[in-house]
Amino acid sequence: MNRLLFYLLIKPLSFLPLSVLYLLSTVGYYLLYYVLGYRRKVVEENIKRSFPDYSKAEVTRVIKLFYQHLCDLVVESIRMFSMSEAEAVRRCRIRNPELIDQFFDQGKHVVIVGSHYGNWEITSLCFPSQVKHQIGSIYSRLKNAYFNRKLMVSRARYGSELITTDKLSDYYELAHPRPVGLAFIADQSPNYNKTKNYYWTTFLNQETVTAPGAERYAQKYNLPVVYVQILKQRRGYYEIELELVTDDPKSLAPGELTDRHLRCLERLIIRAPQYWLWSHRRWKHRRN
Repeated sequence: MNRLLFYLLIKPLSFLPLSVLYLLSTVGYYLLYYVLGYRRKVVEENIKRSFPDYSKAEVTRVIKLFYQHLCDLVVESIRMFSMSEAEAVRRCRIRNPELIDQFFDQGKHVVIVGSHYGNWEITSLCFPSQVKHQIGSIYSRLKNAYFNRKLMVSRARYGSELITTDKLSDYYELAHPRPVGLAFIADQSPNYNKTKNYYWTTFLNQETVTAPGAERYAQKYNLPVVYVQILKQRRGYYEIELELVTDDPKSLAPGELTDRHLRCLERLIIRAPQYWLWSHRRWKHRRN
């Protein structure tokens, strides 16, 4: 069934131009928002708690814009199965690659921190040709093994290397022909275990738990940390602004580095909240 779904529906759709796929996105928006109400309560509650000063009208406006963006993101992700590298770069350019290239010139690996903001999927296609580092993207396996393989092949076809979280230490310890940029997506709710070392902070007006994986590797190996801001310009087009979080992670107190890159994300969300993944149950854990 998975194979039929991919080759009879997803793959053929991926050859269509985005101008056509956006028609499907518009239909999908009306279905998700007005008919199915996909995770509507989760989205509404997340936004209300994050922006307690918003009026009912403002909350509704952000919700609608979020669902429109979410449906655009779905069709853009489908298009990526057949998107050329040139198109990916044209649709998502890095404004200041020199910020990260300076560390390559110094022979340094770096930690790259991103989030579920804008279109994070396109970065695996557009990033490798715009920076000097070898990109190693950390990801969690999908439960569906078939689509997990298809996504891995798609994301890696222009030079990114995909690393599961359990293989990260092994990957880093390998001898690499050039410096590596270890890319983390660091805004999800972790698989919380009270016995493990997590970092709690206030994020979007709420007590928030975070797994400090990026901080842990940056401090262990003293790696500079760069945050990836994905800025949506218009439908189907994004720009990336790199921001230096720190070039001296060992000088920071425990949790400070994690807090810094969360503030980078928080500023993005406050500026344009509709582009974050509000349907994720980010605040399902509570501090004791």
